[in-house]
Amino acid sequence: MNSEKTVVFGIDGAHFELIKPWLQEGDLPNIEALIDSGVTGDLQSVLPPVTSPNWKCYMTGKNPGKIGIFWWENVDIGGQRVYYPSERKHENTEFWEIISYEEPVGVIGVPTTYPPKETNGFVVAGAPDGMNSDYTTPEFLESELEDKFGYKVLTDKKVSADLEGAAEEILERIEQRYLAAEHLMEEYDISFLQVTTFYINTLHHYLWRHEYTKRGWEIIDKYIEKLNDYETNVIVMSDHGATKINTVFNINTWLEREGLLSKNTAVPDLLYRLGLTRPTLARFASSMKVLDLVRDSVPARFLKSIPDDDGNINQDSKTIAINWEKTKALASGQGPIYFTSDIIQREKDRLRNGLSQLKDPEDNVVLRDIYKSEEIYSGKYMADAPDLVMEQNDGVHIPGSLGEESIFTDPESGGWKGENKRSGIFIADGPDFKDCEIEDISILDLAPTILHLHDCPIPSSMDGRVLEDIFNEDSPASHREPKYTNEEQSPVLEDPTGGSKGVRDRLDDLGYLN
Repeated sequence: MNSEKTVVFGIDGAHFELIKPWLQEGDLPNIEALIDSGVTGDLQSVLPPVTSPNWKCYMTGKNPGKIGIFWWENVDIGGQRVYYPSERKHENTEFWEIISYEEPVGVIGVPTTYPPKETNGFVVAGAPDGMNSDYTTPEFLESELEDKFGYKVLTDKKVSADLEGAAEEILERIEQRYLAAEHLMEEYDISFLQVTTFYINTLHHYLWRHEYTKRGWEIIDKYIEKLNDYETNVIVMSDHGATKINTVFNINTWLEREGLLSKNTAVPDLLYRLGLTRPTLARFASSMKVLDLVRDSVPARFLKSIPDDDGNINQDSKTIAINWEKTKALASGQGPIYFTSDIIQREKDRLRNGLSQLKDPEDNVVLRDIYKSEEIYSGKYMADAPDLVMEQNDGVHIPGSLGEESIFTDPESGGWKGENKRSGIFIADGPDFKDCEIEDISILDLAPTILHLHDCPIPSSMDGRVLEDIFNEDSPASHREPKYTNEEQSPVLEDPTGGSKGVRDRLDDLGYLN
């Protein structure tokens, strides 16, 4: 095993583009110090560049075709449903489980880790798909964290109903993650810690480079110093990056204009004309303190028919808003497009060419590239994969919702100011790392690289490579060959949420389903 400890700061949606002005002004001195003395580079996410599947790809070292999760929704056109396959979240071994076979590990706040697995050490599951109960292993940690820090996985305030109040609460949640990490590092003799903050990316989306966002990053910077004893290897990484929105491309409206998508939105359209939207209902229910009552008593089918502030329908609500018999193509947000089996290859090629040449009203090319699924994915779940995956250009927001009348809409009219992009952040500093810049690194490379750093076997089923060039000559990791194994434990735990129960509402409130 590696003699040094490793602390990984996972920052959802982080990239140098966002924080560069604050680094130049000296507002993030501890991150700046890591950059000055360590390894830095752009970390490329898998497509689409979204929290799910990228955190799961990071922790397993596997592409979406092997884990069977392709966005916050999968689309099954043959089965006429839009759904999230929560039962697949625990099919594959996370790399820190392999480390824990030899030494205790700690994991805090990582998305897609709910319900938490039993491990040699502790796991505190993260937002947005976690819950405010049953989120720790060992179980007793939950009450300990709540008593000491008022710890919660999720926010209470709705971004759509109270942006300022929600932003203040997000800052509180970010600090709670690091207070818990500081406390648990003293309680447990761990060799590896992963502490991730998801909600910072909510600030990126809704506020971009705002004072609230800066305050969030200043909290992160403070704890990078507090959790770093300078004999520890520190890694800062993200699941994807963030960029300011300049263009909004409504892909499902485009598919509808091409005659490939047919909606059944009479009820949502009526509710929108009457002024009944998800945010207005959330604000009313929140002010009357009956939010849980509404969710528990109002029929789910009706709730799914309620549109957002723009009159659009999102995620699994699309299941009842699609005329499946007349629909041949449907898209998720930020990239994936699914076709029915009766679309011939010639038609797919025509659509691919049309999308690749598409320009916005300012004559900017919308997509950087567009791929067939077999060009970027592989694995046992390829039958569930989208047919095409768009890679949007920086500044392009691609909602997956239904109901927008225009193919392109004014970015100022929506809720988001920042969108995800494929390039994320990678910084590594400490006893084992060089002072250098690195290129061509994938989020899939981190699991095998960290396993190699800790002298652990690397499952041959992982898709990434060991980044051997980042280790300095004094590091034992630079002198030993990576060791691979065909053996892999794959514990499967029952999901007490019953699949996607409750997750859609939280994602919708955060704007992830736009």
